[in-house]
Amino acid sequence: MRLPNSQINYFEVMKSMKISPRKKIIFASVATLVLCSVVFLILEIYLRIAKDYVDLDQFTGKKPGVSNPNKQWAFIDAFCAFSPQPGQRYTFGKLTNKTVNDHGFFSTPPISAKKPQGTIRILFLGGSSTAGTGHNLQDTDTWPWQTIDLLRKRLPTKKIDFINGSCAGYSTFESYGRLWSRLRHFSPDIVVMNHAWNEMQYFAQAENIHQWRVLKNSSWKFQDIHKVVKLYEPHWVDHFVKYSQLLIRIRFQFSTLINGEIGQVAEQELQTDFNHKGLSILQTNFKLIRETCSVIDAKLFVAKQATLISTNTLPQHRTKCRCEYHGFNYDAHIRAFEAIYNTIDKEFAAKSVIDLTSLSGQPDYFFDHVHPTPLGCKKIAEIVAEKLVWYIKNK
Repeated sequence: MRLPNSQINYFEVMKSMKISPRKKIIFASVATLVLCSVVFLILEIYLRIAKDYVDLDQFTGKKPGVSNPNKQWAFIDAFCAFSPQPGQRYTFGKLTNKTVNDHGFFSTPPISAKKPQGTIRILFLGGSSTAGTGHNLQDTDTWPWQTIDLLRKRLPTKKIDFINGSCAGYSTFESYGRLWSRLRHFSPDIVVMNHAWNEMQYFAQAENIHQWRVLKNSSWKFQDIHKVVKLYEPHWVDHFVKYSQLLIRIRFQFSTLINGEIGQVAEQELQTDFNHKGLSILQTNFKLIRETCSVIDAKLFVAKQATLISTNTLPQHRTKCRCEYHGFNYDAHIRAFEAIYNTIDKEFAAKSVIDLTSLSGQPDYFFDHVHPTPLGCKKIAEIVAEKLVWYIKNK
């Protein structure tokens, strides 16, 4: 069948037409823009429906109400306020090579609740500086992990495993609760406790310590932070991206997280001294932990926590120390640390004390007030391992 001349002419004309490179570029650009817009819209709708709403102004310290970051990795625990969620990879910030094992222990290899026969099991208690969070460290960089590596090298005939039972935000209250309720069932032979900085959290509440971790309605949960904190530095692009949940998350990926458990607290006038009544509370907590270790037949070692806060710290490094967390100034923190060290000396024999204060005030060892760098962890591990090697050899 032969096509009419008009159709033949049409096809010939179309065949002979050539699209200019400029038009091709315009067409490709428009098509790409449309496709990207559709993808962007789909992702934006998904984030608004499936994920928690993120207010950029809260994360950059422009207004209060930022969501409590503990919700990302912890759940409420009946005996110790909260615990890490078991079996996950810790991704607060950008570090992903940090794990929580199946029992809810940070930076701890898989371990059975029943201790293998002939094994020396070491338990570490503390806050974020022991867990390797706050300023996130890979599992193998944490000082408990490095301590065990050193022990295995120094004592090759001994079978040694360990539990990092510490957690960001823990004070002796939470460590004690977790020890007697959960950790004792893992039958530790040695307990190493490293607490000081987080104790100062409850010093201001010493008059009402019976209300520690209790809300006004007598319950307990993760509350949003109703004071102004800064988790990310403000940026001029915030004015354009804050209306999009997708762009906010992209902005976070290319920004540096201000580390620490709750970010940077808004500036405030700091007290010139701490509440000394907090020391008697700490002293009692020490006794409770010591007696619990005695009951479960575990040898307790208590570390004098190393800190960047010292009289020798230079002014440019003092700004890294977040004294506003506790409401009293730098000099008061120096006295508070000294008072805690003195309390340790009163409660524990010298052979049970691990003195880490030789590392204090050295900026290469700390990201901030107490969170150790990988080098700082190495130095802590060397001191702790030396003490434990002596004990194990002479036991």
